[in-house]
Amino acid sequence: KSAVGNGLTNANPGPWNEASEHGIAPVRLDHMLLYGPNVAANKKIFEEILGFFLVERVLAEDGEFEAALWLSCSHKVHDIAFVEHPEPGKLHHCSFLMESWEKVLRAGDIMSMNEVSVDIGPTRHGITRGCTIYAWDPSGNRFETFMGGYQPYPDYETITWDWDHFPQGLDYPQRKLHESFLTIVT
Repeated sequence: KSAVGNGLTNANPGPWNEASEHGIAPVRLDHMLLYGPNVAANKKIFEEILGFFLVERVLAEDGEFEAALWLSCSHKVHDIAFVEHPEPGKLHHCSFLMESWEKVLRAGDIMSMNEVSVDIGPTRHGITRGCTIYAWDPSGNRFETFMGGYQPYPDYETITWDWDHFPQGLDYPQRKLHESFLTIVT
């Protein structure tokens, strides 16, 4: 070895030495968001048959109809979520739990180093209070690196978001609805 250094190249270095750690290394598969018709029927099956409880919801513009639901069967902020959509059986994303916000940001670095297409983030949700980055796998499916949230219990009072505040629920700092988030499902 002819020089001492940090192992990074002198030309266009990344923020850290990618040889020092391997991959994003999520803790586990955390949750899924599914799109399809008849969210009310899904809610009934998941609550009455499977024993889930409603943690958060978004009301449609009419203020009555539930357009989106976040349900849990544990103490996670959600195990599954549903959004009303005319086509049945659509995957919005699968999410991987990260240990910390720093690990979510590191996941973003790894995505950038590997030229992975990022959809949204890094940001924080108002809904679930989780910190996140959404990206695309090579098949066109969206995945999320996620951390945070809170620990609800079955007797927890459901949090309701009205349609006017849904942009803040999705992207708390920017308070905007990302077109791709609402329209692209696989």
